Amino acid sequence: MIRPACFVLAVASLTAIAHEAHAEDTSVSARRAVAAREQGRPHTAIELGTGIVALPAAEVCPTEANDCTTGEVSWGIGIRNIYEFGPFGVGAGVVWATTLRNDDARGAADLEREHARRYFQVEGLFRYSFVQTPEAEGWVGGTLGLVMVLDEFTVAADRDPVNSVRFVGPESLVIGTEGFSTTVAAGGSWFFADSFSLGGMFRYGNWILPFEPETSPVGDVASLSGRVDVFDLTLNLAYRLAL
Repeated sequence: MIRPACFVLAVASLTAIAHEAHAEDTSVSARRAVAAREQGRPHTAIELGTGIVALPAAEVCPTEANDCTTGEVSWGIGIRNIYEFGPFGVGAGVVWATTLRNDDARGAADLEREHARRYFQVEGLFRYSFVQTPEAEGWVGGTLGLVMVLDEFTVAADRDPVNSVRFVGPESLVIGTEGFSTTVAAGGSWFFADSFSLGGMFRYGNWILPFEPETSPVGDVASLSGRVDVFDLTLNLAYRLAL
């Protein structure tokens, strides 16, 4: 099932927030944030982002280890906390992403089995701003962290239960795969208000997952394994606060 509406709604929400914040903030904290940024003094930025996570060359194998398709596109959201000083920034963030469709999974046709995939990343980051003006900035950087891929297999009864009674335990079969992630990135921001900025980011990276995919007791296999190329295009809204 294609779910592009989730991505459109998230982008629209960020745009609406940016529009509401456009009115000039004359508070003391806003003036301090502007002064810290323009004078290169330490300050912190909270960054919320949403965008597309693409795995164009990944061998995705949701049914059998030798029955694969190439390519995957997901919608992701992330939040980052960045400590900035002069042209440098260090921090950490988390990213959650989900596939934009559900695939059929192995099993009897009467079960109507489906497969969906989720991603969760925890990463440390570094940035260097090579362009800094009162109105905008441009930066390059990188990240290093951990990634978890969750493969979820459901049947019709899981998605549409006969009654509302909830039993203890998982409601679907889940296979978790953990690995390392590393990326290089470039981006920029436009300061449309004293403490707020709107920007974009492009990242390329690798996920290093176990080369032998996990297999469940009923024969389902993890859909991703080995080295996976990842592209990430994100729209960011940030709020800056002087320390």
